[in-house]
Amino acid sequence: METQPRVRRWGPATSQLVRHLAVHTEPINQVALARDLQVSQPRISQILRLLANHDIDIEHLDDPEQRRRLVDLYVQYHRPYVVSESLYYGLDPAYEQVRQVVEAARRQDVRMTVSADLAPDLIAPWRTPTLTVVYAEASVDLEPSLFVPAMARGEATLLIRHVSDDSLLAPWTTSRPDIPIVHPVQQVWDLYDLGGEDRLEAAERLIGVTLQLVQRQGARHE
Repeated sequence: METQPRVRRWGPATSQLVRHLAVHTEPINQVALARDLQVSQPRISQILRLLANHDIDIEHLDDPEQRRRLVDLYVQYHRPYVVSESLYYGLDPAYEQVRQVVEAARRQDVRMTVSADLAPDLIAPWRTPTLTVVYAEASVDLEPSLFVPAMARGEATLLIRHVSDDSLLAPWTTSRPDIPIVHPVQQVWDLYDLGGEDRLEAAERLIGVTLQLVQRQGARHE
């Protein structure tokens, strides 16, 4: 995949459906999708027609190439709906910083999920996390003795995005339930958004590991 071009972005429902389809191999059931994603069935049908126009064969999502194409389209067309964005710098190791943010969000009753750099390290380790994106339903007040505001990404170790899309706050199941991480496809998007050759390599590794896991899970259910 190339770096993200500037194109008209998808709406939250389209992005949520593509994330779902990219990690599932079962045949499409529009009624079930509408129920699970809390989207109307006509809207599901509309999105599936859009994907078909992008050469997605919605009848053969058991094909890993189709699911990989969904990820590529997501990188190209998704943009998170950001209310505000805050940069911070902390001295503690990345995992400790994220743990501190998770604890602060829980104290303030703010739902949140963790993305790249740290989240991919829990699924497909490749690079040492240096800047981690956090998605939150509201702003999070951080301890001033632990975090100070940063002026630019190059100076920051933490990027908190207050988003209006609740679907980005649904945690992905991992072996670390203490760290609620965002969907792997969104992690791929953030690796591309943060940039750098090593992050692009990390994105490819994350895609490969995630799609292999999905394929094995699908095979067990056949």
